Amino acid sequence: MEITKPSSLILPLTIFITLTSFVLSQHNGLPNLDIFSEISRNPNDTSLFATDYGNLSKSTPGAVFYPSSPNDIATLIRLSYWSSKPFPISQRGSGHSVHGQTFVPDGVLVYMPSLGRNQSDCRITTVSNGPILYVDAGGEQRWINVLNATLKHGLMPRVFTDYLLATVGGTLSNAGIGGSAFKYGPQISNVYELDVITGTGETITCSRDMEPDLFYGALGGLGQFGVITRARITLEPAQKTVRRVRLFYTDVELLMKDQEKLISVENDSSGFNFVEGQVFLSMEQISSIGSVFSDNDTAKITRLFNETDGPLYLIDAALYFNDTTAASVDQKIKVLLKELHYISGYAFFSDTPLLDFLNRLYYQEVQLRPLGLWLGPHPWLIMFVPKSKVLEFDSIIFKGILKGNNASGSLLFFPLIRAKWDDKMSVVTPDEEIFYAVSFLWSATANNTQTLIDANDQVVSICEEYNLGCKEYLPHFTNQQDWKRQFGNKWDKFVSRKKKYDPKVLLSPGQQVFTPLEKL
Repeated sequence: MEITKPSSLILPLTIFITLTSFVLSQHNGLPNLDIFSEISRNPNDTSLFATDYGNLSKSTPGAVFYPSSPNDIATLIRLSYWSSKPFPISQRGSGHSVHGQTFVPDGVLVYMPSLGRNQSDCRITTVSNGPILYVDAGGEQRWINVLNATLKHGLMPRVFTDYLLATVGGTLSNAGIGGSAFKYGPQISNVYELDVITGTGETITCSRDMEPDLFYGALGGLGQFGVITRARITLEPAQKTVRRVRLFYTDVELLMKDQEKLISVENDSSGFNFVEGQVFLSMEQISSIGSVFSDNDTAKITRLFNETDGPLYLIDAALYFNDTTAASVDQKIKVLLKELHYISGYAFFSDTPLLDFLNRLYYQEVQLRPLGLWLGPHPWLIMFVPKSKVLEFDSIIFKGILKGNNASGSLLFFPLIRAKWDDKMSVVTPDEEIFYAVSFLWSATANNTQTLIDANDQVVSICEEYNLGCKEYLPHFTNQQDWKRQFGNKWDKFVSRKKKYDPKVLLSPGQQVFTPLEKL
């Protein structure tokens, strides 16, 4: 849903006011915020932000703020910080969280896309000269806008999440994983510099060499240390076409062996640009692949599933190329697939324009929205599983408690390389060199939402009971003990950064890492 700023919000007063001369007056737990020219407590406005993509719970913000510049956000934060009764603040981009991470009851929600309203590329600057290629993008910018802007220069970011309508600040506050993360690391490993507005209202430009503590903290920091308003992102030359290769397996050990072979090609230019995977537990999930396979191929895959009684496993890989390298693609694919162990006759190939491939989920969204199948609920769970525990995970989870689960949605399954992640950053991963991203991306109905939530809880409990060493991605915890367990030996550093950059605990209360406005 596209949200625009209500025209009725414009007030005659200027947005900036000297904070020391401001006299507070409380209204429903919030001070008099009418000094801001673009803020609303109108229920017609606040109700638009009462839920998120997960559509699992509701919480209406006390007010919604539509900033026109990063300085507006800094002013709002300073107002809260210096107030005798500070109020919580949360930033929201596309609202693609699934467990209310952007909720801010009794506080102010900052609607980040307002920064670039009416001009999608006004806060995107591409630099294409010199040895270092990068783009400066506003934190509110959607990745599809960044991609389109950089393609004009024959360039593109190196790593994308599967959904390009998420915002730069949103994915960088988590990590940003996708099919190219095995090669370049997550999106947070491909950032040169950030502008961050801290919980004291100070705007700080940071990098690995300049204010590094904030830089490392904000990347993967769940919005706890500041609002990312600009990111300088690594670019690479863009190709025009994608050869997509999809290989089916019934043996998870062979699948893992082949996936790990494909992500370990020593010469980057010789390997795939994208490697993901998928698990099919039921006919419901098999039937959903019809949008990317022909009818004949779907029928063939269905027969295989029925014959083996599932689960089926898939490697989804892609090679990017342009006109000058097209002639060598067939040979390159042949070399890459040599000695792999996929089922004979179950290798499927297709060519598609690069933009269509990277933005593939948007086209699915266009098809599913009119059918009411896009908005959820989405009780998602994403786990990082150490390589040494994957077979145990597969036996207990895929072939055990979830076998035959008829819920619709995707179950992604692909390896990542820990050396491509920077351990100084806030995000946590398993300790092993190779770990697997396992994403339960359920699309629920009113009838099975709680069943799927219970299944997710059971998966998490089993990981703990069997000491599998898993970590959650896009985590959702409601008590600090669970957060401590999630962060492990990074917890003390996380707390110290919170004390330093958001000492009054104003920011991102919906993550529930810290109690709002608690004293640290």
